Amino acid sequence: MKFAIPKHIRSLEPYTPGRPIEEIKRKYGIDEVIKLASNENALGPSPKAILAIKEALPYLHRYPSSSGWELCKRLAEKLSIKPEQIVLGNGSDEIMGLVGHVFLSPNDEVIIPSPSFSIYEKVACLYHAKVVKVPLSEFKIDLDEISKKINSKTKLIFINNPHNPTGTIFTVYEWENFLEKVPPFVIIVLDEAYIDFVEDSRKINSLNYLKDFKNLIVLRTFSKSHGLAGLRIGYGILDAPLAHYLKLVRDPFSVNSLAQIGALAALDDEGFLEKTRKTIWEGKAYLMNEFKKLGIMTIPSEANFLLIYLADKADYICNELLSRGIIVRSMKSYGMEEYLRITIGRPEENEKLISNLKQIWAKV
Repeated sequence: MKFAIPKHIRSLEPYTPGRPIEEIKRKYGIDEVIKLASNENALGPSPKAILAIKEALPYLHRYPSSSGWELCKRLAEKLSIKPEQIVLGNGSDEIMGLVGHVFLSPNDEVIIPSPSFSIYEKVACLYHAKVVKVPLSEFKIDLDEISKKINSKTKLIFINNPHNPTGTIFTVYEWENFLEKVPPFVIIVLDEAYIDFVEDSRKINSLNYLKDFKNLIVLRTFSKSHGLAGLRIGYGILDAPLAHYLKLVRDPFSVNSLAQIGALAALDDEGFLEKTRKTIWEGKAYLMNEFKKLGIMTIPSEANFLLIYLADKADYICNELLSRGIIVRSMKSYGMEEYLRITIGRPEENEKLISNLKQIWAKV
């Protein structure tokens, strides 16, 4: 029997994740594998989160808080906003889906930078919207060009800052100039998954703009700097009336109890956050210096990863590293076949990467 699968579903491409550690162990028959592909926290989860989760295990027979009231209250205090402005999600990906559910209708237009995080395009396709892609300019999101693509059909604009996969950021001037050009009927989704890794002097405080720009939605996650990727918890910050509509279409209990408890504890673990940032900044400086010695071009990054240019050697080097138990990210799915994206790891992981890369580099 053939099923009538709608065209907009058949057109979707599956998400390409980083290769799992266990898969590489099985494939190559090796015991030690380091994963530098998915921009996870090299230090693991927040220790305070681990302790809180262990203490909560006897209560797994209870449903979680559907609203996440306690976590929303704590986030609001920390961010100087109202709890009503926060929407929790099963990762920030769920919030993106909720935004599409609430705001998109068939034949609307969604503007995204290209290349970028694939979920943005998927959200548009799921709601029969047309995707308008705007190429990067010198590896940066071209906010000026994005604003020129806006028309009466435009409903959503997805932007990530820092950008994935390049790690670049835009300036306050570029951001404010862009906000003034976007009509109030167009929703701006600002994905800040990597915001904690930006040096404070270059960081834009996006929450300061929520009062004057009611069409702005800021997305953040506990997956990266807090090390809770496996728990899948993120949140959106937006104008309270808009947040109400996202909550209306959100599935009840989509954020599990351990995720909420872990996130609450991680929020109070300032020491772990600072240790994470220090690890990333020092690791980034080391890797960029080593890549420079090898003559490998690196895109300056404000995230916890680096994009490197390897020309026609990229695929070969990626596979060679895999065979040696080092997982990095091929950029083929982003349309950047000549590049690899490498997550910044612990010092010993970074050193192992460079040691093996030097051996491979000498042969190509």
